Amino acid sequence: MPAHAQVITAAPTPFTADEELDRDGLAALLTAVRDRGADGVFAAGTTGEFTALDDDERLEVLRAALDVFGPEGTYAHVGAASARQAERLTAAAVAAGARRVAAITPHFLPAPADAVVRYYERLVAAADGAEVYAYLFQARSTTAVAPEALRALADAGVRGAKISGESDASVAAYLGHAPEGFTIISGNDVSFGELIRSGGTGVVSGVSSVFPRPFIALRDALRAGDSEAAAAAQPLVERAVAAVKGGSIAHLKAGLRVQGLPAGPVRISGDAVTDADLRVLQETADALG
Repeated sequence: MPAHAQVITAAPTPFTADEELDRDGLAALLTAVRDRGADGVFAAGTTGEFTALDDDERLEVLRAALDVFGPEGTYAHVGAASARQAERLTAAAVAAGARRVAAITPHFLPAPADAVVRYYERLVAAADGAEVYAYLFQARSTTAVAPEALRALADAGVRGAKISGESDASVAAYLGHAPEGFTIISGNDVSFGELIRSGGTGVVSGVSSVFPRPFIALRDALRAGDSEAAAAAQPLVERAVAAVKGGSIAHLKAGLRVQGLPAGPVRISGDAVTDADLRVLQETADALG
Protein backbone atom coordinates (compact mmCIF):
# COMPACT_ATOMS: atom_id res chain seq x y z
CA MET A 1 0.00 0.00 0.00
CA PRO A 2 1.45 3.44 -0.86
CA ALA A 3 2.87 5.22 2.16
CA HIS A 4 0.97 8.46 1.64
CA ALA A 5 -2.43 9.88 0.67
CA GLN A 6 -4.40 6.82 1.63
CA VAL A 7 -8.19 6.71 1.59
CA ILE A 8 -9.13 4.37 4.43
CA THR A 9 -12.91 4.03 4.44
CA ALA A 10 -14.65 3.88 7.80
CA ALA A 11 -17.37 1.41 6.90
CA PRO A 12 -20.87 1.45 8.39
CA THR A 13 -22.16 -1.87 9.67
CA PRO A 14 -25.29 -3.04 7.81
CA PHE A 15 -28.20 -4.41 9.82
CA THR A 16 -31.38 -6.18 8.83
CA ALA A 17 -34.76 -4.52 9.38
CA ASP A 18 -34.92 -6.09 12.86
CA GLU A 19 -31.43 -4.75 13.70
CA GLU A 20 -29.58 -8.05 13.38
CA LEU A 21 -26.15 -8.07 11.77
CA ASP A 22 -26.63 -8.32 7.99
CA ARG A 23 -23.82 -10.72 7.15
CA ASP A 24 -24.51 -10.92 3.42
CA GLY A 25 -24.97 -7.16 3.25
CA LEU A 26 -21.73 -6.63 5.13
CA ALA A 27 -19.75 -8.66 2.62
CA ALA A 28 -21.45 -6.87 -0.27
CA LEU A 29 -20.83 -3.41 1.19
CA LEU A 30 -17.16 -4.10 1.93
CA THR A 31 -16.69 -5.44 -1.59
CA ALA A 32 -18.29 -2.30 -3.02
CA VAL A 33 -16.02 -0.10 -0.89
CA ARG A 34 -12.97 -1.97 -2.17
CA ASP A 35 -14.11 -1.98 -5.79
CA ARG A 36 -14.84 1.76 -5.72
CA GLY A 37 -11.21 2.50 -4.94
CA ALA A 38 -10.54 2.60 -1.20
CA ASP A 39 -7.00 1.71 -0.14
CA GLY A 40 -8.21 0.16 3.09
CA VAL A 41 -11.05 -0.15 5.55
CA PHE A 42 -11.43 0.94 9.16
CA ALA A 43 -13.77 -1.77 10.43
CA ALA A 44 -16.05 -1.76 13.49
CA GLY A 45 -15.12 1.80 14.40
CA THR A 46 -17.29 4.75 15.34
CA THR A 47 -18.97 4.85 11.93
CA GLY A 48 -19.41 1.09 12.24
CA GLU A 49 -21.39 1.59 15.48
CA PHE A 50 -18.93 -0.40 17.58
CA THR A 51 -20.56 0.80 20.79
CA ALA A 52 -23.77 -0.96 19.71
CA LEU A 53 -22.09 -4.24 18.70
CA ASP A 54 -21.37 -7.10 21.04
CA ASP A 55 -17.89 -8.61 20.93
CA ASP A 56 -18.88 -11.56 18.75
CA GLU A 57 -20.46 -9.20 16.23
CA ARG A 58 -17.40 -6.98 16.21
CA LEU A 59 -15.21 -9.97 15.43
CA GLU A 60 -17.57 -11.02 12.64
CA VAL A 61 -17.24 -7.55 11.13
CA LEU A 62 -13.46 -7.71 11.42
CA ARG A 63 -13.27 -11.15 9.81
CA ALA A 64 -15.47 -9.96 6.94
CA ALA A 65 -13.18 -6.95 6.42
CA LEU A 66 -10.13 -9.21 6.40
CA ASP A 67 -11.80 -11.46 3.83
CA VAL A 68 -12.29 -8.50 1.47
CA PHE A 69 -9.32 -6.22 2.18
CA GLY A 70 -6.78 -8.66 3.55
CA PRO A 71 -4.49 -8.01 6.51
CA GLU A 72 -2.62 -5.12 4.91
CA GLY A 73 -5.78 -3.20 4.00
CA THR A 74 -7.73 -3.72 7.23
CA TYR A 75 -7.56 -1.54 10.32
CA ALA A 76 -9.38 -3.73 12.83
CA HIS A 77 -10.89 -1.56 15.54
CA VAL A 78 -10.60 -3.29 18.91
CA GLY A 79 -10.90 -0.39 21.36
CA ALA A 80 -13.03 -0.65 24.48
CA ALA A 81 -13.67 1.17 27.73
CA SER A 82 -11.44 -1.29 29.58
CA ALA A 83 -8.06 -2.76 28.69
CA ARG A 84 -9.36 -6.21 29.63
CA GLN A 85 -12.02 -6.17 26.92
CA ALA A 86 -9.72 -4.53 24.39
CA GLU A 87 -7.03 -7.15 25.03
CA ARG A 88 -9.48 -9.96 24.28
CA LEU A 89 -10.61 -8.28 21.09
CA THR A 90 -7.02 -7.59 20.05
CA ALA A 91 -5.94 -11.18 20.55
CA ALA A 92 -9.00 -12.50 18.70
CA ALA A 93 -8.53 -10.07 15.79
CA VAL A 94 -4.88 -11.04 15.43
CA ALA A 95 -5.81 -14.73 15.60
CA ALA A 96 -8.24 -14.04 12.72
CA GLY A 97 -5.39 -12.61 10.64
CA ALA A 98 -5.34 -8.89 11.47
CA ARG A 99 -1.94 -7.22 11.18
CA ARG A 100 -3.17 -3.69 11.93
CA VAL A 101 -5.37 -3.05 14.94
CA ALA A 102 -6.67 0.32 16.07
CA ALA A 103 -8.06 1.06 19.51
CA ILE A 104 -9.88 4.08 20.79
CA THR A 105 -8.65 5.27 24.17
CA PRO A 106 -10.43 4.17 27.34
CA HIS A 107 -13.72 6.01 27.29
CA PHE A 108 -16.86 7.18 29.09
CA LEU A 109 -14.75 8.25 32.09
CA PRO A 110 -11.65 10.23 31.14
CA ALA A 111 -8.42 8.30 31.61
CA PRO A 112 -5.28 10.02 32.95
CA ALA A 113 -2.13 10.02 30.84
CA ASP A 114 -0.39 7.18 32.66
CA ALA A 115 -3.48 4.97 32.39
CA VAL A 116 -3.65 5.61 28.63
CA VAL A 117 -0.05 4.46 28.21
CA ARG A 118 -0.68 1.33 30.31
CA TYR A 119 -3.76 0.56 28.22
CA TYR A 120 -1.77 0.62 24.99
CA GLU A 121 1.12 -1.32 26.51
CA ARG A 122 -1.33 -4.12 27.23
CA LEU A 123 -2.75 -4.00 23.70
CA VAL A 124 0.71 -4.04 22.13
CA ALA A 125 1.48 -7.16 24.16
CA ALA A 126 -1.81 -8.78 23.15
CA ALA A 127 -1.18 -7.90 19.48
CA ASP A 128 1.83 -10.23 19.39
CA GLY A 129 3.69 -8.28 16.71
CA ALA A 130 0.74 -6.78 14.83
CA GLU A 131 0.77 -3.00 14.44
CA VAL A 132 -1.23 -1.08 17.03
CA TYR A 133 -2.71 2.36 16.30
CA ALA A 134 -4.12 4.65 18.96
CA TYR A 135 -7.47 6.21 18.15
CA LEU A 136 -7.72 9.64 19.78
CA PHE A 137 -11.22 11.14 19.83
CA GLN A 138 -11.70 13.25 22.94
CA ALA A 139 -15.11 14.53 21.82
CA ARG A 140 -16.50 10.98 22.00
CA SER A 141 -14.26 9.25 24.55
CA THR A 142 -13.77 12.14 27.06
CA THR A 143 -10.10 11.09 27.29
CA ALA A 144 -7.62 13.79 26.32
CA VAL A 145 -4.24 12.80 24.89
CA ALA A 146 -1.87 15.70 24.38
CA PRO A 147 0.38 15.87 21.30
CA GLU A 148 3.36 15.61 23.63
CA ALA A 149 2.12 12.15 24.71
CA LEU A 150 2.84 10.62 21.30
CA ARG A 151 6.44 9.92 22.35
CA ALA A 152 5.27 7.84 25.31
CA LEU A 153 2.85 5.96 23.06
CA ALA A 154 5.60 5.27 20.55
CA ASP A 155 7.87 4.07 23.36
CA ALA A 156 5.05 1.71 24.41
CA GLY A 157 5.10 0.17 20.92
CA VAL A 158 2.23 2.07 19.30
CA ARG A 159 2.81 2.44 15.56
CA GLY A 160 0.67 5.51 14.88
CA ALA A 161 -2.49 7.41 15.74
CA LYS A 162 -5.82 8.26 14.21
CA ILE A 163 -6.87 11.77 15.23
CA SER A 164 -10.58 12.63 15.13
CA GLY A 165 -12.64 15.62 16.18
CA GLU A 166 -9.73 18.07 16.11
CA SER A 167 -9.05 21.26 14.17
CA ASP A 168 -6.40 21.46 11.48
CA ALA A 169 -4.22 23.42 13.90
CA SER A 170 -4.56 20.72 16.54
CA VAL A 171 -3.75 17.97 14.04
CA ALA A 172 -0.71 19.99 13.00
CA ALA A 173 0.43 19.95 16.63
CA TYR A 174 0.17 16.14 16.68
CA LEU A 175 2.14 15.98 13.45
CA GLY A 176 4.78 18.22 14.99
CA HIS A 177 5.18 15.94 18.00
CA ALA A 178 5.04 12.62 16.12
CA PRO A 179 8.30 10.68 16.54
CA GLU A 180 10.11 9.57 13.41
CA GLY A 181 8.23 6.71 11.75
CA PHE A 182 5.03 7.37 13.72
CA THR A 183 2.01 7.42 11.39
CA ILE A 184 -0.69 10.09 11.69
CA ILE A 185 -4.04 9.53 10.01
CA SER A 186 -7.08 11.76 10.46
CA GLY A 187 -10.82 11.32 10.66
CA ASN A 188 -11.52 14.79 9.25
CA ASP A 189 -12.86 14.17 5.74
CA VAL A 190 -12.79 17.81 4.66
CA SER A 191 -9.14 18.28 5.65
CA PHE A 192 -7.73 15.28 3.75
CA GLY A 193 -5.67 17.45 1.44
CA GLU A 194 -4.38 19.70 4.21
CA LEU A 195 -3.36 16.66 6.25
CA ILE A 196 -1.31 15.17 3.44
CA ARG A 197 0.33 18.48 2.63
CA SER A 198 1.26 18.78 6.33
CA GLY A 199 2.89 15.36 6.46
CA GLY A 200 0.05 13.02 7.41
CA THR A 201 -0.50 9.63 5.83
CA GLY A 202 -4.20 9.40 5.05
CA VAL A 203 -7.81 10.00 5.91
CA VAL A 204 -10.13 7.61 7.70
CA SER A 205 -13.31 8.67 5.97
CA GLY A 206 -16.84 7.55 6.72
CA VAL A 207 -18.16 9.78 3.94
CA SER A 208 -16.09 7.87 1.36
CA SER A 209 -18.22 4.79 2.04
CA VAL A 210 -21.12 6.66 0.43
CA PHE A 211 -19.46 9.07 -2.01
CA PRO A 212 -15.99 7.71 -2.78
CA ARG A 213 -15.23 9.43 -6.07
CA PRO A 214 -14.25 12.86 -4.72
CA PHE A 215 -11.90 11.28 -2.21
CA ILE A 216 -10.32 9.00 -4.79
CA ALA A 217 -9.88 11.95 -7.15
CA LEU A 218 -8.26 14.01 -4.40
CA ARG A 219 -6.02 11.11 -3.38
CA ASP A 220 -4.82 10.60 -6.93
CA ALA A 221 -4.17 14.33 -7.35
CA LEU A 222 -2.21 14.47 -4.10
CA ARG A 223 -0.11 11.49 -5.07
CA ALA A 224 0.61 13.01 -8.47
CA GLY A 225 1.39 16.42 -7.02
CA ASP A 226 -1.32 17.89 -9.25
CA SER A 227 -2.44 21.00 -7.37
CA GLU A 228 -5.07 21.96 -9.96
CA ALA A 229 -6.75 18.56 -9.80
CA ALA A 230 -6.61 18.64 -6.01
CA ALA A 231 -8.23 22.08 -5.98
CA ALA A 232 -10.96 20.81 -8.32
CA ALA A 233 -11.67 17.79 -6.11
CA GLN A 234 -11.86 19.70 -2.82
CA PRO A 235 -15.31 21.30 -3.32
CA LEU A 236 -16.69 17.90 -4.33
CA VAL A 237 -15.36 16.42 -1.09
CA GLU A 238 -17.05 19.27 0.78
CA ARG A 239 -20.32 18.67 -1.06
CA ALA A 240 -20.21 14.98 -0.14
CA VAL A 241 -19.55 15.77 3.51
CA ALA A 242 -22.38 18.31 3.62
CA ALA A 243 -24.85 15.85 2.08
CA VAL A 244 -24.36 13.41 4.97
CA LYS A 245 -24.46 16.18 7.59
CA GLY A 246 -20.77 15.88 8.35
CA GLY A 247 -20.86 12.12 8.77
CA SER A 248 -24.10 11.41 10.63
CA ILE A 249 -24.41 7.63 10.68
CA ALA A 250 -28.13 7.82 9.88
CA HIS A 251 -27.36 9.97 6.84
CA LEU A 252 -24.47 7.77 5.76
CA LYS A 253 -26.77 4.77 5.81
CA ALA A 254 -29.49 6.67 3.98
CA GLY A 255 -26.93 7.65 1.36
CA LEU A 256 -26.00 4.01 0.88
CA ARG A 257 -29.65 3.03 0.55
CA VAL A 258 -30.40 5.56 -2.20
CA GLN A 259 -27.60 3.90 -4.18
CA GLY A 260 -28.93 0.40 -3.60
CA LEU A 261 -26.14 -0.57 -1.19
CA PRO A 262 -26.69 -2.50 2.06
CA ALA A 263 -27.20 -0.36 5.13
CA GLY A 264 -30.32 -1.04 7.17
CA PRO A 265 -31.29 0.89 10.28
CA VAL A 266 -28.99 2.43 12.88
CA ARG A 267 -28.77 0.91 16.34
CA ILE A 268 -27.41 3.99 18.04
CA SER A 269 -29.39 7.17 18.62
CA GLY A 270 -28.97 9.57 15.75
CA ASP A 271 -30.38 12.36 13.65
CA ALA A 272 -33.62 11.87 11.74
CA VAL A 273 -33.32 11.75 7.96
CA THR A 274 -35.95 13.96 6.36
CA ASP A 275 -37.44 13.78 2.89
CA ALA A 276 -35.41 16.87 2.03
CA ASP A 277 -32.26 15.10 3.21
CA LEU A 278 -33.07 12.14 0.98
CA ARG A 279 -33.47 14.43 -2.01
CA VAL A 280 -30.07 15.97 -1.33
CA LEU A 281 -28.50 12.53 -0.95
CA GLN A 282 -30.02 11.36 -4.23
CA GLU A 283 -28.94 14.52 -6.04
CA THR A 284 -25.44 14.16 -4.64
CA ALA A 285 -25.26 10.51 -5.63
CA ASP A 286 -26.38 11.39 -9.15
CA ALA A 287 -23.77 14.16 -9.38
CA LEU A 288 -20.85 12.39 -7.75
CA GLY A 289 -21.68 8.79 -8.61
